[in-house]
Amino acid sequence: MARDVQEWIGRTHDTKAPPRVRQRCFDKSKGTCHLCKLPIKTGESWELDHVKALINGGENRETNLAPAHSHCHLAKTKGDVAEKKKVHRVRGKHIGAARPKQSIRSAPFPKSEKHPRIDKSVFEPLPRTQLYEARNG
Repeated sequence: MARDVQEWIGRTHDTKAPPRVRQRCFDKSKGTCHLCKLPIKTGESWELDHVKALINGGENRETNLAPAHSHCHLAKTKGDVAEKKKVHRVRGKHIGAARPKQSIRSAPFPKSEKHPRIDKSVFEPLPRTQLYEARNG
């Protein structure tokens, strides 16, 4: 009778699964790629893939891991990053954190008429005001 094994949970998002966990995930899926559903042949490269990507809220634990061909894993990772990028961009617009790249163009204001310049030499200067009264002593 096989003993129950406690589920592996990574300490951080960067923690790699040990070989025994890789083997358990491979055996649980019966050696098939969880993305294309084709069997993983002997000598073929495969990777443990997070079913729900870490960047999209997945956890680094054994129940979220499944084997995938290297080329299938690459395509899925590219799609996960694109999805996260779009979600981040849309959320930034909704909460006002992202500024628009250009301003909204509107109709220009009507141009005003140009006034002719006034020649100031025509006017006489104003008389100087006396600030203090002259005192006759």
